[in-house]
Amino acid sequence: MIIRNEIKSIKAASMCILIFAAVFVLCSCKAAGKNDLIKYAKNNYGACEFIRQEHSGSGKDEVRTVYLRDKETGIEYYVTSGLDPLIVDGSTFGHLEDKGSDFPDKYKSYLMDLAEDEITDLKYQYAFDYEYKYDYNRITFLSRVSGDEAKKAAESFAGIIKKYDTKDLFPADYTVYAEQKVYVGQYDAKSGEWIPSGEYEVIDYVHSYYDDRAVFSSSMGCYIDQFLPYDEVDRLFPGHDGTPSGKAYYFRDSEGDTFVAVRLEDFGGSAKGIRLFKDRSYGMEEIYI
Repeated sequence: MIIRNEIKSIKAASMCILIFAAVFVLCSCKAAGKNDLIKYAKNNYGACEFIRQEHSGSGKDEVRTVYLRDKETGIEYYVTSGLDPLIVDGSTFGHLEDKGSDFPDKYKSYLMDLAEDEITDLKYQYAFDYEYKYDYNRITFLSRVSGDEAKKAAESFAGIIKKYDTKDLFPADYTVYAEQKVYVGQYDAKSGEWIPSGEYEVIDYVHSYYDDRAVFSSSMGCYIDQFLPYDEVDRLFPGHDGTPSGKAYYFRDSEGDTFVAVRLEDFGGSAKGIRLFKDRSYGMEEIYI
């Protein structure tokens, strides 16, 4: 018992020392010096020239800013350092040094200026608007668009930027919408991966092959055997455990009648394709296209 108590005491003392050391480090932080800020700029943005610096405050209110000129592009920018409070459960436990810079935004604008003519032609060709959202790109088509066309537009946009982005700092993520708010998919310019929205694939299919005036209303969880007979479920989803579950997408057609679409990929397994159904008094009746 004595040995156990001694071990507990040693552990408690060690923990106190670690906590004290951490608090000491946090409380003793200060803004980065001039040389550290210049080094930070070179490591993150490339070779630069020092213009001037500003320094104000002390302790937790200390701020240091250096102004620099990028040697490759001629962009003038700043890198700043200050202290941010470390807050846990509403209490402040010292401060941490933090750096910031306006170079990424200025560099993004610089690239867009270089690519302006090509981007303008692309926007006209595909009829979309472009916005830069902090650390990703948003492409919004002004009207309905197919998934393939959305992917091509995002690829083309990224390809234009890549020609000018020698520092590889332009955001690689492209989030694509249509008709202002309908999520179409996401494109990663680094990997070339296009991740389509399952919902939009269904909407695009309905408009392309069934009713171009149909209005999508909602989606909800369902079981595939609500739409397909058991023998077809067994054929499409061999070895399934229980009844495969997924989503049903509800539409109102141009005549005002409700119909349902199911995307087989949503239910797992290797089955693919989209099926349409109308709800009859005797059950679901498939719409054959």
